[in-house]
Amino acid sequence: MSNPFASSSPPPVFGEQAAYAPPAGGAWGAQEPLIGEDEDEPFTAAHLAAANQAAVPAVTPPPPPAQSSLAFTQSTAAAPASLTGRVGAPAAGSASPVPRVGSAADTALLSSSPGPSAPPPGGAAGGPAGAPQEDPSRYAFYNIKRYRGLFNVDTTDVLARLMRAVLLFFRGNFLEYCGGNPDLYGPFWVATTLIFVTAAAGNLASYIDYQRHAHAGDTHNGWYYDIDKVGGSFGIFYGYVGVVGMMLYFVLRWFKAGVPLAAVWCVYGYGLAAFIPVSMVCIVPLEAVRWALVGAATLTSGTFIMLSLRVPIHEAAGAKAAPLYIVMICVHAGLGLALKLYFFRYKEIPLK
Repeated sequence: MSNPFASSSPPPVFGEQAAYAPPAGGAWGAQEPLIGEDEDEPFTAAHLAAANQAAVPAVTPPPPPAQSSLAFTQSTAAAPASLTGRVGAPAAGSASPVPRVGSAADTALLSSSPGPSAPPPGGAAGGPAGAPQEDPSRYAFYNIKRYRGLFNVDTTDVLARLMRAVLLFFRGNFLEYCGGNPDLYGPFWVATTLIFVTAAAGNLASYIDYQRHAHAGDTHNGWYYDIDKVGGSFGIFYGYVGVVGMMLYFVLRWFKAGVPLAAVWCVYGYGLAAFIPVSMVCIVPLEAVRWALVGAATLTSGTFIMLSLRVPIHEAAGAKAAPLYIVMICVHAGLGLALKLYFFRYKEIPLK
């Protein structure tokens, strides 16, 4: 067998550079290239199929998915007429309001008759028909869920109760208007607002009095904001609602009255609402106007409290209710005097 790479030329001499000469003929030259020298296209699957003498299979796209339509049936659930922030809000057009879950009557510490509230039509509030009723008394006294019924009101409820306490104070049916659901949300914010309003108004009245009576060129005595008025108003108004209301509650319990503590706090808290606008107007440095405004607010607030609690007090105490009424009137009059003398006791600006 001959060597196809053999060459007929003599080998090069050592140290000389020999030119390369490809082998001529033989097995090397007998090979046929797969792609011609004039072809520029790359080697593809078509060339491989042609080399194997097979056809490239055609790729057919999948059929489109069948069109399907969804049929919706008409819902039988009635859309709510309005949205409120209360749990178990009454439906539009209903004859009586829907009882709320966890109302004040459900709290053992703040009520004389604990027990679960009645569910609205169709089951418990916020649940399907046949769902178990929620009993707030099953929670511990330190659990906030036990008292959430006392804050189950929205803005509409609070504004309506404020109007009853200030403008319609002579009606005397505030507890009946609350529908057995006295709240602590409104009384808390009424007392809190009054604390900061009276402190700010009292300091502003003090500044006006200082500007009126300050001597020209006096740089020794300046005016300072009295921050103690905030603490004083805190003790006066929170103490009046919380402490005085609780003392009245224990007296009513001694008389075997069935008024819950939440109802007493609700009446006393909303009763302070009349002092908020009066405190703002008392900035006017006219002593007669201040006395008239504080007196009117004290009379309005006291009348609201007395008429709202008149029925349970009379039913429980009977003829012994007269001394209790006198004590309540004296304590409330003391509140009005404290408001006037502590926050707005300044010299009057003489009218010219």
